[in-house]
Parts: sequence; C-alpha cells; structure tokens
Amino acid sequence: MNIKIISVSKENSKGATLFAKELLEKLERYAPVSSITVKPNPRNSLDPAVQRETEGERVLKALDPRDFVVVLDERGKELRSEDLADLVAAAGDEGRPLAFCIGGPYGHSDAVRARADRMLRMSAMVLNHQASFGHGASVALVVLLEQLYRAWTILRGVPYHH
Repeated sequence: MNIKIISVSKENSKGATLFAKELLEKLERYAPVSSITVKPNPRNSLDPAVQRETEGERVLKALDPRDFVVVLDERGKELRSEDLADLVAAAGDEGRPLAFCIGGPYGHSDAVRARADRMLRMSAMVLNHQASFGHGASVALVVLLEQLYRAWTILRGVPYHH
C-alpha cells in the first residue's frame, strides 16, 4: 500500500524535522510514503473563504481518483491508535492508496471535505501544520507519521504500541 501526504505549506519548521525523518524511515519499512506540498495563498491577499477554496482546488488536483482520502480536520472524528490501524487495514483490503491531507491556516474547503473517505481529528488543539517532510517538519506531520507507524506495528504485532 502506498501512502501519500498532501500538505498545504510553505514554511520550514526545523524543530521536528529529525523526529519526522526517523519516523518516516521506520514507517517506510511497511509502506512507501510520498509527500506533495501544495503552495498556500498569501494570507494577506484573500479572505479566508477564498483562500480555502483556492488551496482546496490544489489539494484536489493532487489526489488520484483511487485514493482513500483521509482529511485531517477539526470537524473530523478522533480515533484511538487501534482504530487508525483498522482504517489502514481497510484501505489496504480495498487495494486503495492512502492519501492524508493536511490543510492550510484556515483549514480545508468544503470540496476537500466532500472528497474525504474519512475525516480525522488529530487533536482538539490546533497543531502547527507548516511544512512537509521534504522541507522540514510540522507538529501535525510528526503526529501523523508517528500514528501511522504505530498503526502498522499494531497490524504486524510489533511491540511498539505497549
């Protein structure tokens, strides 16, 4: 199963980069992971609704019709690690690549939410989302990578979860 992470991002957050790279190396033992960085609109150029729509169009263009799309969104459902493992397994059983979408500063457009097979809430708090693993790492990305690695270890019975 292939995993794709689409991030609306422009800044490089260096603090979490080393941990993200370590997690990525571990995760890639189980599945290849690719990153697509979608350029955000400048915050001062448009109102938030227009910015979400423009960024949303870019996110949708990065998706393949076969992708099992998981949108990271404050309106999503919080999952336990075991539930995320079940989600990963279900996507694999369907033979669909997994695509995770990390939104910009104003979140996702309605069109991106409508495309989602699942909406996942990583935290009730806003997590820094500026960067992709090719250009530095964000807190949201580190949490996502760690939970994906944890999901795979649960599925494979590897002693990491407990």
